[in-house]
Amino acid sequence: MEAAERTISQILTEQIRYEIPAYQRPYSWEKGNVEQFLDDIWEAYEANDEEYFIGSLITIEREKGRLYDVVDGQQRLTTLNLIFSRLRDAVDEPAKSELGRRVLPRNALTGEEETPRLTLRQRDQSFFRRHVLAGHAIPDAIRKEIVKEQDAPKQRIVENLEAIDAFIGQHDQKTLKLFANFLLSKVYVVFVTTASWQSAYRLFNVLNARGMALSNADLIKNMLFARLGGNSARSGELDEAWLELEEQIGIERLDQFMAHHRSSIVATKARKALHEEFEPLVGAAESPFSFLDELNTSAKNYLRILRNDFETPAARRAVRSLQRVAFEEWIPPLLAFLNRPEPVPIEDESPVPALTEDEFVDLLERITYQNWIRRLAFTARLTVYFQLITAIRAGKSADDIRAIFRSNANDDEFRSLIDGEVYGRPFAQAVLLRLEEADQDESVTKNFGGKITIEHVLPQALKDDYWRRRFTDDDHRLWLHRLGNLALLAGIKNYKAKFYSFDRKKEVFSKKNDKVSFDTTKPILAANEWTKDQLVTRQADLVSRAARVWSLTAPAAPAISGHPLVAETA
Repeated sequence: MEAAERTISQILTEQIRYEIPAYQRPYSWEKGNVEQFLDDIWEAYEANDEEYFIGSLITIEREKGRLYDVVDGQQRLTTLNLIFSRLRDAVDEPAKSELGRRVLPRNALTGEEETPRLTLRQRDQSFFRRHVLAGHAIPDAIRKEIVKEQDAPKQRIVENLEAIDAFIGQHDQKTLKLFANFLLSKVYVVFVTTASWQSAYRLFNVLNARGMALSNADLIKNMLFARLGGNSARSGELDEAWLELEEQIGIERLDQFMAHHRSSIVATKARKALHEEFEPLVGAAESPFSFLDELNTSAKNYLRILRNDFETPAARRAVRSLQRVAFEEWIPPLLAFLNRPEPVPIEDESPVPALTEDEFVDLLERITYQNWIRRLAFTARLTVYFQLITAIRAGKSADDIRAIFRSNANDDEFRSLIDGEVYGRPFAQAVLLRLEEADQDESVTKNFGGKITIEHVLPQALKDDYWRRRFTDDDHRLWLHRLGNLALLAGIKNYKAKFYSFDRKKEVFSKKNDKVSFDTTKPILAANEWTKDQLVTRQADLVSRAARVWSLTAPAAPAISGHPLVAETA
C-alpha cells in the first residue's frame, strides 16, 4: 500500500482514469452535502489558505499510473467531476478547455470526446457522461422518468447540479476561474493505492468498522463480490443481478427488505449486525449468483406484499388489514410462504391439498391481530412466526401449518379483551377500520385516507344533563372506552363538541361522516337517543364481527350483556 498527498490537479490529470467498481454503492451525496462541500472550500479560498484537505482517495491500481478502481472517496470524486463540469460550462476559453480536460478530454485535432476521467457504475454511466461530463441539458421528460422510477443516484446528480449552478450563479467569470484554480492547485487528498482486490476488500471493511457510513446492503453486496475472489470476468454479471435487486426494491429500502428476507430463512432473532447475520447465508450458497437469484425472487414477493398485489379480494383485504398493524414481524412468514418452492408431484400418489394464499393470509391476519390485542411482547409474538417459517421451509402439510396457528391462538382471551376497553390502545383504529369492512361484500374495497379520529359517543365527562339522566358514574366507567361507544370520523377531533348532548353530537358527527362515510358510524346517526340499550346492542354487534374476523376456532355466541367478559380498570 502507498499513500501520498496529491492536489486535485494531480489526480484529475489526463494520464489517470478512475472506475467505480461494481461492489461499490451508487452515488448518494445529497444537496446539503454538496452545498457544505462548496461552502467549506469557498471559505478556504477566501482565506487564501495554502492547503485544504478534503480526505482520502483509496484505490486499487489496475494499470500502473493510469487506471484505478475507487474503494473509498467516490462521493467526493464524483462531486468534483460535477463541479468542474459546471465550471467548464460557465467560463470562456481557454479556461473552458483546461477544465474540460479534467473531466472529459477532447482530441485537439478532431474535437471528439475521449475517455472520461471517471466512470461510474454501469447503470448510471451513460446519464453521467451525457448530462454531466458532456454538458447536455437534461430534458424534462428524463427528469420526470427519474422521479417516476425513483432512481435515487440520478436524482442526486440532478439536484446536486442545481446546487452547483446556484453557487456558480453568485459569482462572475473572473472569480469562478480563480476559484477553479484554487480547487486544482490548493485542494489536496491523501491518495492511497493498493495492489490487489483482497487488500482493498480488507481495507473496505476496516473503513466500515471505523465509522464509514455503509449500509448493511453495501456490505452484503461486498461479501458477494468477495466470493468471486476478484474474478473480474464475472463481476459485470454479478453487478447486473444486484442492479436488478436495487431497481426492484429501491436503495433506501434494501436494508429493511434484507432483514425480512433473513428472518424468512433462518427464523431466529438477529443477534448481530444484519450484514454479519448474512455471512453464513452467503457462505452456504452454491454461488453468489444462486444467492442473488433467490434474493431477487424474494424481492418480487416482498413487493407483492408492499403493493398488496394479491389475486383475490379476500387476500387483499387481509393484507390491507395487516398493513395497519404497528409492527412488521408478520412479513417474514408471509415472505417464506410466497417464496416456497412448488411441491413436486409423486407418481401414483394423490396430491395432498396445499394451503392456498387466501387461507394462509387469512390465518396470518387472525393470529397477528389476536396477539396484538392480547398485548404479547415482541419475543412472544415472534414465536408463532418462527414456527410457521420453520414448518414452511420444511415442507410441512397444510394441516400442520393450520395446527401452528391454532396452537398459538387464545380465542377466549382475545374475545375478553376486545369486549373490554379499546380506546387508547395501539390497535384501536386498526380494529375499527377492519370491523368497518367485516360485513361488506369482499368485492368492496375501502381505502381510508386523510385524518381519521375515534370519537366517544357517551362523552368522557358527564357534564350535560342529557348524559347524567341516562348514565350513572358506574355505567360511565363501564362503557366509556368500549367498542360500542366509539365512532370513526374523518378529520381532527372536535374538542368543543365532546361534552354535548347526543343530538348536538350527532350534528357534528354527521358533518364529519359526510367527508368519509363509515358504515359503523351510520347506526349512531340513525339512533334517536343514546342509552345503555343502544350500547349493549352495538357492543354485541362489533364484538361478534371481531370474533368472525379474528377467531381461529368457531366463534362463541355473542354475549349481549351489560358487562364486559373481563372487567378492566379505567
